[in-house]
Amino acid sequence: MVLVHGVEYGFGAHDHSTTGIFEVEPKQCPGFTFRKSILIGRTDLDPENVRVFMEKLAEEYSGNSYHLITKNCNHFCNDVCVQLTRRSIPSWVNRLARFGKKLENRTFDFYSVLVKAH
Repeated sequence: MVLVHGVEYGFGAHDHSTTGIFEVEPKQCPGFTFRKSILIGRTDLDPENVRVFMEKLAEEYSGNSYHLITKNCNHFCNDVCVQLTRRSIPSWVNRLARFGKKLENRTFDFYSVLVKAH
């Protein structure tokens, strides 16, 4: 979740090609337990321009494009932070997805080797 001008934005999965970006009250996202706030930086955009920015970003973040390893809520948060503040989220935040990506790549490589060997 990313909090900008008092609005918290998130990205989640659903089966449709419409946006997966949503807004909630700060620290009140259903189904999630708030743990910690981390100040990443500040933006020069006013609230209206942040909304315009999110509407444009929604084209890239449809609900059916969500993937636990390659395009999850943490990827969304990082994209927002980089574009609004020029700073990334801490690397530990999405560590599990990076680990999963490494496993996924190794599994694919192993499978490729097995297929070629037969």
